[in-house]
Amino acid sequence: MASQEACAQLLDQLPAIGEIKRQFHRVVPAVGTNNVGAAGAIPTLGVLAADGEQRASDLAERLRVDLSVISRQVAALIEAGLIARATDPADRRVHRLAITDAGVETLRVHRAQMVELISRGLEDWSDDDVVRFAGGLRRFADSVADATTRTRLPAAPIAV
Repeated sequence: MASQEACAQLLDQLPAIGEIKRQFHRVVPAVGTNNVGAAGAIPTLGVLAADGEQRASDLAERLRVDLSVISRQVAALIEAGLIARATDPADRRVHRLAITDAGVETLRVHRAQMVELISRGLEDWSDDDVVRFAGGLRRFADSVADATTRTRLPAAPIAV
């Protein structure tokens, strides 16, 4: 088990992920014709491309976001023509979401841009370093997600 000290050092580095995301937002163009933010659009399109059509509630669960967040993203992505909504034939009260051809192309172009950007930033990294880091980052995210589903921390006291 990792020590509290090692975990504290990792915690101190987590703001770097936000820093990377902010850097990406500065250089990555918006998605689609109505300037949908890439931060929400790309993961949503990615899940639909990888996992196929699904309900908004399943998409929200897969992305670990609130259903209201997905609802806003879905509305914008439908308006942009990047996803389509269809009535579920098994339950006509339910809608299923699917990525469109335009969404697939948008995802392909965005991914190519991001791979190029990351490769420029990692010019002095070996492939082994990149693969090891990617595996460790995925393992870390999964482990923390698992811990947060099993744990509810008490509210921190507010100093007045």
